[in-house]
Amino acid sequence: MNHELRPNMMLKQLVLTCFAIVLLTPTLSFGSEEVVSIHDTVQKAVKQHPQIKAILHNREAISNNLAAAIGRFLPSLDLASDFGLQKYNSQTTRTAGNEDRTRTASDSTVTITQNVFDGMDRLNNYRGSQARLTSAEYRLIDTVEAVALDSIRAHLDVARERTLLQLAEENVVTHEEVLDSIVERVSGGAGSKADEMQARGRVARAKSTLITYTQSLHTAEAEYIRQTGEAPKELITPEEQLEAAPKSLNAAIELTMDGNPKIKAADADIVALEKDKKVQQASFYPTVDIELSSRNTNNLDGSNTYLRDDRAMLAMSWNIFNGGSDYKTAQAADQRVKEAESLRQDTIEDLVRQTATAWAEYEAAVGQIEMHAEALQYSIQSRDMYMMQFNVGQRSLLDVLDSINEVFSNSVLLETANSNHVFSLYKFLALEGELIKRLQISEKAYDTMPN
Repeated sequence: MNHELRPNMMLKQLVLTCFAIVLLTPTLSFGSEEVVSIHDTVQKAVKQHPQIKAILHNREAISNNLAAAIGRFLPSLDLASDFGLQKYNSQTTRTAGNEDRTRTASDSTVTITQNVFDGMDRLNNYRGSQARLTSAEYRLIDTVEAVALDSIRAHLDVARERTLLQLAEENVVTHEEVLDSIVERVSGGAGSKADEMQARGRVARAKSTLITYTQSLHTAEAEYIRQTGEAPKELITPEEQLEAAPKSLNAAIELTMDGNPKIKAADADIVALEKDKKVQQASFYPTVDIELSSRNTNNLDGSNTYLRDDRAMLAMSWNIFNGGSDYKTAQAADQRVKEAESLRQDTIEDLVRQTATAWAEYEAAVGQIEMHAEALQYSIQSRDMYMMQFNVGQRSLLDVLDSINEVFSNSVLLETANSNHVFSLYKFLALEGELIKRLQISEKAYDTMPN
């Protein structure tokens, strides 16, 4: 009976480890199950994500505020009307002897008011509302970019964990085949019981690793469901070739500063608060209105006839003193502007940090791919040679088992590095505010008011 470790039993392992090297190529679907690309995943995520829906509601509210600000430029039309019983006692009614008489009286006034000057209150309120709407637009873009990046992470995690699970399953099969060979050797008197125990221990460890990767896959799938609202189907990695990363860290930071929607939203917030400050300062000035009014009364104030009073007036009102409240309110508005400027600077510094981190992760992934691929190649060669040497008594079983584990570990590391490399490229696009545009996701996919 042949008790040698069979080199061909490693063929499946070699195929699977080589699979890790080609992560960036499309995965084939062997069934009728729908194949889902990263574009599909992102489109599902941005269509249903509650954060995006919340931002859409906020933008709609601000849009209504802007419409209300525009309405303040138009004239106002007011109608006041009273009708009822009046008992009026004055010198006139007493002289006429009618002081105890109750009359049916009416009093109606129609007034059209057009503001002429209000210290630029209306204009600055309108411009502030415009700036807030601009900020809301950029915050929507920022939220969509963030949701898209999170869904890409979930997509890549599921794809990676599925591959790692396949590697772990094959690792169990490989160890079981080694155990079977050792059991045959022991039965034939060519091996030791210690070798069998050692092989059984490694099988148990491989199965434990399989359980760990199964749990990791379930966790990744749960996150995918949270991001997209659907269970992951057959996932493929990017078919399109992503553009290369920025040439340097400084170039990456410059692209982030130029395009990131967080900065543009912060700029709009500052403009809005500056306009709020001017709105508060408007209270220092008088208010001038043109008023056109017509008043009609009948049997009012003891009169036995009607009264009509038509006016075209230029009306001015000016608060001279109110305890310093207007001044303090304006000072508070000024502090809000300074607060927004500080928050903008904090946003910039945080984005610089995120970009630097993304750059470090990218460089690490690139270097790791090269090193892990080289390590995998050497570990496969070492494993095959160790198996042949073991069969002729030149290597221990421990050497063989360690070499098998080394192939598995390097395959896992290479797969992880490839996944991190792909994600880092998408992260650069998100920091630049270009992710949705590059994925060609239509605004209609997310920019629709939910019911």
